[in-house]
Amino acid sequence: MRELQTKFPKGKVVRQRYIVEELLGTGGFGAVYRVRDRRVKTNLFALKELIEPNKYERESFGFECELLRRLDHPALPRVYRGFEDEKNNRLYMLMDYVDGINLEKLRQRQPEKRFALPQVLKMMAPIIAATAYLHAQNPPIIHRDIKPANIIVPTVGDGSVLVDFGIAKVYELESTTAAVRHCSPGYGAPEHSLAATFYTILTGTIPTDSLYRMTWLSSKGVDPLKSAHVVAPDVPPAVADVLTRAMAINSNDRFATVEEFWDALHKAVPESLHAPPQQSAPLALPPALPLADVSETPDEAPQTPRLAEQPPAQVIVRNVLSAEAHAPRRSILIFSLFVLALVALLSGALFGGGLWPATSSSHHAFTQKKVTTTVVAPPTAQFTPSPTPLPTPSPTPLPTPSPTPSPTPTPSSYPVLTQRYDGSISDKDPPTDTTMSLQDIEQHGTNITGYFSVGPGLIGDGNFAGMVTTDNKIQFLVESHGPILPLFFSGQIQANRSISGTYCSYENNGCNYNGGGYGDWKVSAG
Repeated sequence: MRELQTKFPKGKVVRQRYIVEELLGTGGFGAVYRVRDRRVKTNLFALKELIEPNKYERESFGFECELLRRLDHPALPRVYRGFEDEKNNRLYMLMDYVDGINLEKLRQRQPEKRFALPQVLKMMAPIIAATAYLHAQNPPIIHRDIKPANIIVPTVGDGSVLVDFGIAKVYELESTTAAVRHCSPGYGAPEHSLAATFYTILTGTIPTDSLYRMTWLSSKGVDPLKSAHVVAPDVPPAVADVLTRAMAINSNDRFATVEEFWDALHKAVPESLHAPPQQSAPLALPPALPLADVSETPDEAPQTPRLAEQPPAQVIVRNVLSAEAHAPRRSILIFSLFVLALVALLSGALFGGGLWPATSSSHHAFTQKKVTTTVVAPPTAQFTPSPTPLPTPSPTPLPTPSPTPSPTPTPSSYPVLTQRYDGSISDKDPPTDTTMSLQDIEQHGTNITGYFSVGPGLIGDGNFAGMVTTDNKIQFLVESHGPILPLFFSGQIQANRSISGTYCSYENNGCNYNGGGYGDWKVSAG
């Protein structure tokens, strides 16, 4: 892990313009500062810094900056510019500043580490609206890491802000492979991660790991995930049922949209906990915004008139670079468990090109990717959560009942694999083409196991385990040996029974650009 080499002292001037006032947070890869614009002294900003970025980090940082500059929602960060310090090999992102704390830290301070239902509905309403707004873009934008630690609650005023878009994705309908990178254990696909966040802040407990759930379902036919009502009896049973459905292992059993989930949740809330009728309006989703060209030269100032004309978004602030984002390496076994859990959560939800880390240490110019979208009418309405009476929760004994049975799809709904597949694999860096085989495949409904072997030029043979989904997706992880990282494969099963997709070397819940490679693969039934 890289250590933060230099922390800017108070009074340091960045790019001859931004005066450092306070260090807000640090991580192994950079820092976040509160800065004041010396040209417009009344303007405070948060300046996010990334030091010595590799190729993947550079692309991710540029993507996050460009993406957020194009969006306009009060519960999303407002970003004004990105620039580079080539001499010191650092990247910067300038965004609005608001003094706040992330929801996970706030939760830890509560009695029983949880909130009452009316509080949760009030805090999460802006996040629901922001998520729906992202999904309504053309093409849709998927956050991919919604969790309490990525939600900022301002210390003054109402609202909350969804942050950390470094692993967000522009969803492409025609994509065939799973976009699994970096999602946090216990959370996952958008509809699942929202429900898992509700579950955590309502019960004080992170929901049961999905790999563990999948194992129990396969071996014992029961789901060990406890109902939120069982963990915290003051959570209404109907609300708990909505959360359980939204966290179903099979994506086909979940809600189809964020709006559907939110509507079901509100219908499940007892009348006594609802706000007055005039304050409980349904979710009003703004239509997608046109993504105009917002390119600017590095020396251009943030658009100060824009700040004066509309209130700045309630944005990122402390702990933007959370410890979870750059945690130390864990054992390969733990990595494998997390990856398999994420595979289960993301099946049928998000699919896009996987990457396998490039080993080159060269640095490229900091460029921001363009996101092409269809221009539509500007928004006509904006969802604003209404205040809700906040009762004080009282501690309640937590019973520990037995796991409850969970319905599972019939085996016939899953694609049936043959015992062997042969084909080719192509590594991108350095370019290497060779053969590969999937052998001794055993299938039990959604779960698959077997043995992966690769031809001359590449290494990584080993046993694999994974799953297939009812929409003909396949994902599996090849176990690691010694210093070799595990390999994650994802792909699409075609009508002719061939399978194709992408793969990567996997570590810390994501593709490792420094410890492996990445590429494509394609096999046919043997």
